[in-house]
Amino acid sequence: MNSVNHHYIPQLYLKGFTSSNGKLQVFDKVRNEFKKDKQTPKTVLFEKNRNTIEFNGERTDHPEQMYGKIETPLAQYVDFVRKGISQNDFTSKESLSSLKLFIAVQYWRMPLVDTFADSYIQQVDLFKFGSRFNVAGRFIVRGCDIGDTAQLNKRIKVDKVFRYYFRCFFLPELTFDLGVHENEWKCWRIHTVSPENKWDNFLTGDNPFIVENEGDIFKFKSRLIIPFSKNQLVTYSPTESNNKDFPPLFSTLLAFAMNSQSDKYLVGANREYMQNIIRLQKEMYDSNHALIRNDLFKYI
Repeated sequence: MNSVNHHYIPQLYLKGFTSSNGKLQVFDKVRNEFKKDKQTPKTVLFEKNRNTIEFNGERTDHPEQMYGKIETPLAQYVDFVRKGISQNDFTSKESLSSLKLFIAVQYWRMPLVDTFADSYIQQVDLFKFGSRFNVAGRFIVRGCDIGDTAQLNKRIKVDKVFRYYFRCFFLPELTFDLGVHENEWKCWRIHTVSPENKWDNFLTGDNPFIVENEGDIFKFKSRLIIPFSKNQLVTYSPTESNNKDFPPLFSTLLAFAMNSQSDKYLVGANREYMQNIIRLQKEMYDSNHALIRNDLFKYI
C-alpha cells in the first residue's frame, strides 16, 4: 500500500530539534499562530502524496521509497555527528562527502524551490554537463548509464514522471559540487553547545540552510550555516577563516534569519523562546531579511 504523508524535511533531521518529551513547537507563518502543542517529527513538514506518481496507469510512491533508501545511510551519519564528533572527524573526507550529499538532496526536495526547479529542468541541456556523457553520447551518473543524452534531453521536456525523478535524484548529483577538495576541511566547522551551558534553542524550518549568496550554494562558494540540531551548528566559509567562536548576539541573529527565511513553518523546542524571537525580529528588523543576513554573516 502506498504511503501518503511525504516529508520534504526528513524526520531524521527534525528529531534533533525536539524537546525532552520528543515534541516540536511549530509556528505557522501563514496563519500567524503556533500549531497545537503535540507535534512530532512524524506530524510536521510533509505534504500528502508529494512523492506519489502515476506510472503505467497506477499510482505509486516509488520516489518516496527511493528517498527512504537515500536516508538510511544519511540517518546513520546524522546520528554519528549528533552523538559528539571531533572537528578532525567531522572534516574527514567521508564525513564531508555525506554532509554535501545531504545538502544537495535536501535542497532539491524542498517545496520552496518547486517553481525554480520546474523552470530549470525545462531549460536544461544535458550536453552542458560535458563530463557526464561518453564518446558514444551516453549520459553517465555515478558510473551508471542513464541513456542516450539527446533522447534524455527530449524526454525531460515531455515526460512529467521522468522530470520528477530527474529533479529528485539526478539534479543533486549534477548541480552540486559533491567532491571533497584539498584543504576544504579548513572551510567547515561543527559547533556544539557545551552541556554545561544548558542552552538548546537553535531553530530550523522548511528552509533550513542559511546561505549568504543563494546562487553560489551549488559550488559551495558562499558562506553557509546549517542548524544541525537544537544545540549544534555547521558552518562553512570558502575563505578558510571559519575558526571563530560566536558571541551571544550571534544565536539571536541566527534565529532571526531562520524565522525570516522560513516559508511557512518555523520549528524549535521552546515555544516561549520562539515567541520572543518572532516579536524581537519584528521590532528590530521587520521583514528585512537582507539586513538580518548581512549582520549575521559578519561573524563568519
